Amino acid sequence: MKFFLSCVLFKTKAYKVINFCSIRQFLILVLSSFLTIPAYSVEVHSSDFPPSSDISPVLTLGMPGQEVLISMADIESLPMFETSEMVHFDGPQGRFSGVWLIDLLKQYGLNDAPRLRFIAIDGYEVFITKENRDRKQYLMVTRLNGLPISPNNLGPLLLIIPSDVGLASHLTESKNYWIWALNEILIQ
Repeated sequence: MKFFLSCVLFKTKAYKVINFCSIRQFLILVLSSFLTIPAYSVEVHSSDFPPSSDISPVLTLGMPGQEVLISMADIESLPMFETSEMVHFDGPQGRFSGVWLIDLLKQYGLNDAPRLRFIAIDGYEVFITKENRDRKQYLMVTRLNGLPISPNNLGPLLLIIPSDVGLASHLTESKNYWIWALNEILIQ
């Protein structure tokens, strides 16, 4: 153990001096290159997809008792955006398309709410404050690789933070805010 904790100079029979500190640093560098996971960034750009024509309700918005049901057509009537190729930490991968959450909230008068409750079909819920919503850009995903998102791929709606993809977990918003199978956004 002492060998690795201190730098040692060693003379060989040929009287060459070997600096074990340099060797140790070299080995650590080589080994760490195999153990690190590279970070990558995800770009988001305008999408060319035409809006959905599906008018079936998929999302409930508003205050408890004063909710509004909206469809995929309603959501996709807002400007659409698409990520570059990415991997969702829970499985799906590809190009994720949808609308910025802030645009959706502004459209339905919810943007200034101090705290919103996001509820998934299975009852999972998270609360996101206005401060958190202002700090990061959340994308309300409606499509994966140009197609509506199936329940097998965590659909029909996902909430993601594209700027956090590929970052170390201590540099990101909590992945708890990435909610899938989303079906309600309520003021709390």
